[in-house]
Amino acid sequence: MTGTLGQRFLLILLLIILAVYPAFADVPGSLPAASSYASEGLSYEDETISVSITQGRAYETDYWVARIKLSEPGQLRTASARGFDANRTVRGLTLAARVNAVLAINGDYFSYIPDGYLIRNGVQYRDLPSGKRDVLLIDDRGDFYQLPMAAREDIDAFSGNPIMNSFNFGPALVIDGVRVEEYVENNNAAFKPRQRMAIAQVKRGSLEYVAVACAGPRGRNTGLTLDEFSRLVYEQGVENAYNLDGGNSTMMMFNGAYVNTGDLGNIRDISDIIYFVSTHQEEAK
Repeated sequence: MTGTLGQRFLLILLLIILAVYPAFADVPGSLPAASSYASEGLSYEDETISVSITQGRAYETDYWVARIKLSEPGQLRTASARGFDANRTVRGLTLAARVNAVLAINGDYFSYIPDGYLIRNGVQYRDLPSGKRDVLLIDDRGDFYQLPMAAREDIDAFSGNPIMNSFNFGPALVIDGVRVEEYVENNNAAFKPRQRMAIAQVKRGSLEYVAVACAGPRGRNTGLTLDEFSRLVYEQGVENAYNLDGGNSTMMMFNGAYVNTGDLGNIRDISDIIYFVSTHQEEAK
């Protein structure tokens, strides 16, 4: 009788745990090899991925540029705090460690926007394009496509390869090699100096990406408007670039630490990250 009661108790406990902590759609990468980190500077390289991070200053503001080269498109992934159908948030470094990210950046705070076209890791969670925001599509080849003010007809008209990830914060900063020069206020502080984050692809058909973060109006930094930020991102030599969530969500994470640590201030928990992984252990098997 005691054994039966014990089994029932364990079953009830398991059900409670599953209800409180639902299964994630995480796809962790191989654990980064300690020997692949450079002894000096911010870089990592193995046979499947290379990441190098540099710091600069423009418009009286510090900025950080991460350059990433992958061996296959599936090494660009997304992860959420508690599932992409939930509204939970968590510390960015916790998310990055959970998926063995070589480099991770904050996503688009998908739970903040109630509509939009949301696909993550090939699974569709929302199909409510509003025509109010630019949408970034990343297909199964790792290529970037941007749909300005994407409405239903724009989504339906897209005839490319299957989409693996989509983002709804925006706006687009560089489209097909052309810098966007006009912006509208869309809950993105377009004309105010702010911390910002962008993700970009160097060229379609390549697996080379760039992430750019800038500091906000604090200390010796003034922060950047969207126009200034787009100029900075464009100068990195990218074909398509997209603005992600910014402000206190802005974070670039590498080797267990925040790269832009000097400007984090009141850093907030976030709902999602974009991350890049190594697959060196998987290839060795």
